[in-house]
Amino acid sequence: MRLTIREFEEGDRDALRQIYTSSRRAAFTWRDAAAFQPVDFDTDTQDECILVALADGVPVGFASIWEPDSFLHTLFVHPDFQHRGVGKTLLTHCSAYFTAATPTLKCLKANANAIGFYIHQGWQAVADGDSPDGPYLLFARPAEGE
Repeated sequence: MRLTIREFEEGDRDALRQIYTSSRRAAFTWRDAAAFQPVDFDTDTQDECILVALADGVPVGFASIWEPDSFLHTLFVHPDFQHRGVGKTLLTHCSAYFTAATPTLKCLKANANAIGFYIHQGWQAVADGDSPDGPYLLFARPAEGE
């Protein structure tokens, strides 16, 4: 599998909508699958920088960043391509778009797989909170050398 990362192009929209829907249905098993709709991608990534992961030229994942706050808002990989380095590669490429020394992200506490992924990538839980989707952990990536 040849994996490349590039910025979003309008032609990616339908594929990313499907990835977002199928990934959330697979990961958020405690929620009603009908709650996740393709149009959510458009709303949830509006005005964000979106990076697209392509396997042999086909979109298989994406990350969206709210650049003013160096906040990683979403990172999703199609269920068929998880555990193949796609998420790690996306996360690495996000670094170029973080404008602060310490970027952050939120992860729902119920999403144990994602929490393990971020910890394995060197992110640290620094706070917790509640959201309409449930309790979450706020993660920060320590600055280089910390």
